[in-house]
Amino acid sequence: MYEELFIAGSGGQGVLTLGKILVYSAMEEGKFATYYPSYGAEVRGGTANCMVKISDSFIYSPVVEEPTMMTIMNMPSYIKFLKKFIPQKFLFLNTTLIEEKTEIIEFLKSHAKNLEIVRVNATEIANKIGTTLVSNIVMLTTIVKRTNVVKIDSVRNILSKIFSKKTLDINLKAIDYVMANV
Repeated sequence: MYEELFIAGSGGQGVLTLGKILVYSAMEEGKFATYYPSYGAEVRGGTANCMVKISDSFIYSPVVEEPTMMTIMNMPSYIKFLKKFIPQKFLFLNTTLIEEKTEIIEFLKSHAKNLEIVRVNATEIANKIGTTLVSNIVMLTTIVKRTNVVKIDSVRNILSKIFSKKTLDINLKAIDYVMANV
């Protein structure tokens, strides 16, 4: 197993946390994992992205060059990154905040023949759960459910280690909602 993930959105959307949770979950399962964050100077509201690699064997560089999966949480990241990085297996889009462009989708499909585009109203779903702050967990759960890159039980365990009780409850509620409804 070898997966390269590129995750992008704006500061405050939890894209860096999403990547960290994936890495910690993979490590808990005994897999090799790397995490390489990048964010603008303004942080909240500016661009933020991270590169994650998960493998059954040693990883020599944290830099993602040919992602197998890509997650885009907002429109500026959609425009900025989708022609730079072409995911080969999965593209997860937060369609609450992204208006898809036909020319970009056609470009992607012409360069990645087996690409599956997974559209998730992550921000809208998170709002239904009680706060848009869990849109990253909605997307994370969708990724895990769709790809099995890590086990959902590993994600739950990691969340219980890194979040306070109050924060943990709403995040677990988001996982339960996605597992049952998305």
